[in-house]
Parts: sequence; C-alpha cells; structure tokens
Amino acid sequence: MLKKVLINVEATPSCPAACSMCPRSVIKDYGFISLETMDKIVSQVDPSYVWELDLAGRGEPTIHPEFHELLRMMRRSGVLTDVTTTAVTFNQRNIDACVQNVDVIRLSVSSIQKAVFDKVHIGLNHEKIWRNIAALAEAAADKVIVHLTGGPAIYSTLPETVAHLRSLGFKRIYLFPLWNRGGDINAKLEGEYRQKLVRELGLNLSESEYKTGMGKVKFMLNALLGTLENRNFCAIGDGSVSISYTGEILGCFQDFGHVSNVGHIDHDNLKRVVKSRVKQLGNMEICQGCNSRKAVFKLPMFLAS
Repeated sequence: MLKKVLINVEATPSCPAACSMCPRSVIKDYGFISLETMDKIVSQVDPSYVWELDLAGRGEPTIHPEFHELLRMMRRSGVLTDVTTTAVTFNQRNIDACVQNVDVIRLSVSSIQKAVFDKVHIGLNHEKIWRNIAALAEAAADKVIVHLTGGPAIYSTLPETVAHLRSLGFKRIYLFPLWNRGGDINAKLEGEYRQKLVRELGLNLSESEYKTGMGKVKFMLNALLGTLENRNFCAIGDGSVSISYTGEILGCFQDFGHVSNVGHIDHDNLKRVVKSRVKQLGNMEICQGCNSRKAVFKLPMFLAS
C-alpha cells in the first residue's frame, strides 16, 4: 500500500460546546465508545497502513467516563497516538493521562479575545479554557499541536492569539479553514487571505497534516493515482478514516451526520476497507458541496509546507 492513514476514533458525539463552525444539528445519536469496541479497533491497527491513531470524532473525548483507559489501550497500537480536545475538561488527571499515554495533543482553540472566543466557542468559558491551556502548556507544550479554528471570525485577533500561544511555549500552530463539514456550512475558503496570514505569522496550513504520514511527494502521487481511478477522488478524505463510537467505519472524517457508512469494525477488516474505498471518496452524499478537494490542488503553500 502506497499511503498510510490517520485513524480517527470517536470517543463520544457529546460535547459541552456548540461551536459556530460545528454542524452539531445533524447529530442524532449519543453515547460512549465501549472498551470492547476500542479493543477491536486497536487490534486491527498496525504501522503497515496507519501512521496515527487519534481519539477525537464529533464530540469532546475527555468527557468519556473511561477516557484514561481508552488512552492506555491506544498505546498498544504501535503507531503515533493522539487526542483532540478543546481543553474544556482538562483537569490535572486528564492532563497527566495525556502526558503519560499519547504522543500528540491536538488543541482546538479560536481566540485569546473573549468577545471573539464567545462567538466561536459557544458554551465554553473563556477564562477556564485559557487557564486549562496554560496548565497544559506547563505540563506538555512540546506534545501540543494547536488548531486555530473558527475561520475568518478569528482573523482580526490572530496576531494577539498567536503571540500569547507562543508565550506559553507552543510552537506547532496550524490555521484551519472552514471545512464544509456535514454539508450545512456554506463558506468559501478565503484562500489568499488565509495564506497571507500564514506567511506573516509563521503558521502552518492545517491541510499539510494530511500528508504527514507519507511525505508530500507520495501524497501528491497518491492523489494523482486516485484521480485516475475516480475523477472525483478526494485526497483529503483519503488521508484519514473515522470510526464512530458504535464501531461504524465512515467514508469521511467530516461526516457529522454519519451518512457515509462503509463498514463496521465488528465484521469488516479495517485495512481492506481503507484500501477499497478509493472509488467512493468524492462520490458520497457527504461529498456534495464540500470544499475539501480544492485544498489539495489549489493551495500552493500546502504543497510547499
């Protein structure tokens, strides 16, 4: 297999926030992944086709009642392990669990300015989040990749936010676009302005993470080969596989409504599903109106980063 993928495991679709860019209205089911389901996933993950195992999904993973055990189980996979969080429940126990059991902590945050933060991260407490972020920085700044989320709404305060993050010790900072996740966000990428900010502030484009596991040459070769087989092929979608808390294997990590089911961990081989979905990517219901494919071939900075 030419490529390696990121496996995104959903701890829970529940979240204490209702962020402006998150299409939570399409989520109709709630619960927590069982340790049995996580065991089945981990047992099928290996370095031959997976470069990272990420505990994330549609919700906030740190609220899972067995969060610490999930992280310990992930260590058995033999690949890079990661958790994605808003830091909303980052008490000392959760921070310690991440420090001890994962290689990367992906932190999603919008702005240091309260007025902007409150517009983006609806339902989260600005003071509490930034206090938790400071505690995380003190414990493990070197493990953190910051995801600046919220789209154009955060751009005016971006210099101040980035300066504060760097003062805390964070070095890997990525600027996210407004993905059309779930199909209910109608927003342009605003590529030129976003690239300008990335250049001026010395940031990274978030899209560049999707080629981390194979390098940009192999990433682009994989994208070209996929396009030859399927003219609507999406290399961004091909870079990762999401598994729901119930064990459903999804065709796209942006499928918040779970309408792109391509298998189930209980009765399908994960590696075979990853290899066989090339013709489905770009042709699923979730793909209609999505802007992800444009990021691969229309962002020169993405290729250069």
